[in-house]
Parts: sequence; structure tokens; C-alpha cells
Amino acid sequence: MLTAIVKPEQSQVTSDRFSGEFDAAIGLPPKTTEGEYWAGYLRKVAETGVTPF
Repeated sequence: MLTAIVKPEQSQVTSDRFSGEFDAAIGLPPKTTEGEYWAGYLRKVAETGVTPF
């Protein structure tokens, strides 16, 4: 008899907003100045008060 092991799928957040926030948090210059990425980037800069560029 075979037993199947089922692992729950892990959801991965691939939002551009979170990518922008991360880049700003670690001091990288922005990749783009458009869309959700830029909004997240600016949100993190405003939150921390640190301008990485």
C-alpha cells in the first residue's frame, strides 16, 4: 500500500510594492519610478526617513 504525503503549498508574495519597500530598506536605488514598486519604495522612504538615493 502506498501512502501519499501532501505538503501544503506555501504562498509567496510577489507584489512589486513589497519589492520596492525591501529595496529602499536595504539602501538600493530604485529600479523604476512607476507603478506599485515605486509606491512601495516611497512608502518605505517616508517611513524610515532615510533616502537611499
